[in-house]
Amino acid sequence: MKLLPKSNGNVPRTEEEIENMIKEATIHYGNFLTAVGFDYQADPQTIDTPKRVAKAWLKDLIVGSVSKEPNITTFPNEENYDGLVIQGGIPVTSMCAHHNLAFTGYATVAYLPSEQVVGLSKLNRIVEWFLVDHKCKNH
Repeated sequence: MKLLPKSNGNVPRTEEEIENMIKEATIHYGNFLTAVGFDYQADPQTIDTPKRVAKAWLKDLIVGSVSKEPNITTFPNEENYDGLVIQGGIPVTSMCAHHNLAFTGYATVAYLPSEQVVGLSKLNRIVEWFLVDHKCKNH
């Protein structure tokens, strides 16, 4: 398997590859919990935690690292609109690559259109793809 050379990189994966990554990560996260002193298998509330964590990483936290870039359609700016286009309140769930901790927030995207415009719903896709595995600053 090709590894990401940078934490905010991207290597699109097939669904089969993602499922295999979840299986492998489940084993290793279970080993991690054991190594730090948790008998996660003894508690019915945590017995499936390694799989839930692996799935959350690949399906939610780092989805931008394993998915293709979004298809963004543009349209001719027939009205010659030249004002600022803003889409705010875009929910973001991502992971700090430095600490491996999840964080949430909201993004605002703005642009000045020229010959082409992008639909507002596409801005959400762009944010999801770019920020879903964004690095935090070193502390």
